[in-house]
Amino acid sequence: IVLHRHILSHVAHNIRIISRSFSTVPGPSSFRKLRRVLFNVPGSDMKKLEKATGLHADVLCLDLEDGVAQNMKETARKTVVHALTNMQFPARSELIVRINGLESGHMYEDLKALAPVVSRLAGIQIPKVDHVGHMQAVTQGLEKEGAEQHALANLRYFAAIESARAVVNLPSLCDYNRSVSGPSPLLDALVFASEDYCADTGMTRTSGAMELLYARSAVVNHAVAFGLDALDMVCINYKDPEVLAKEAKTGVEMGFHGKQAIHPAQIPIIMKAYCPDPALLEYAKKIVSANEAHQKQGKGAFEVDGKMIDMPMVKWAHHILR
Repeated sequence: IVLHRHILSHVAHNIRIISRSFSTVPGPSSFRKLRRVLFNVPGSDMKKLEKATGLHADVLCLDLEDGVAQNMKETARKTVVHALTNMQFPARSELIVRINGLESGHMYEDLKALAPVVSRLAGIQIPKVDHVGHMQAVTQGLEKEGAEQHALANLRYFAAIESARAVVNLPSLCDYNRSVSGPSPLLDALVFASEDYCADTGMTRTSGAMELLYARSAVVNHAVAFGLDALDMVCINYKDPEVLAKEAKTGVEMGFHGKQAIHPAQIPIIMKAYCPDPALLEYAKKIVSANEAHQKQGKGAFEVDGKMIDMPMVKWAHHILR
């Protein structure tokens, strides 16, 4: 019984992290890359950017926002553009840039710098997305700066959920793609920013993170409903691998598709948490094999390892093995 419950608790998660190909919502694509780890790199630090070229994160995010001091914004823009133009980042990693928010006074300068090299990006992370106007403003800014249309059509937005207003507005935010026409970027993922959310709401941040349960659940629920990815919060206690492993495990159980990281040592721990368990892979093989045999006998339900199996579990097994 315990094993069966353990398996069922992983069903929805493993289906999403292996393949999310059947959404009926008009999302950005019928199949998306895995985004188990989104690794943040300060855009003003050339050494860290160079080190990032050797990392194996699913998403590499070159940061122009919170990871950069106010008096280093212009330096960060030049450094990031140089990196995009001259550095060789891992082909397996999606390369994105986190720009400054609309109200910061820096966003349009960011877009001006990025427009000529936007074809080198897989996406842009937009901070403090409280309403759809924040995403629309980025598209308008890139168009104004002459970004190539085909590059815009391939660009994806990662919307950062950082406030109570953003959580309340999740239905309209996630429905953004319905309003997009022409060669424009589409919303592809929600990124939950826990510390900003606590600052906005006045919540007391605790090690157990119970105060964030509602917001994190809301982000996952809306992302799944609209065919988007949901990326969990940063573990700021980056020197304690046990804390990170526990936090990542909780994120997996909640249904997140991946997690943000701020230190290279966090990457393998998060990767491990967001990969299917080998025991589940073996169990999935048993289910598929048994199903093929029982289908030939005209049986839709059967038993594997003392558990009753029917079509939903068979579908889960096929997704696991893809």
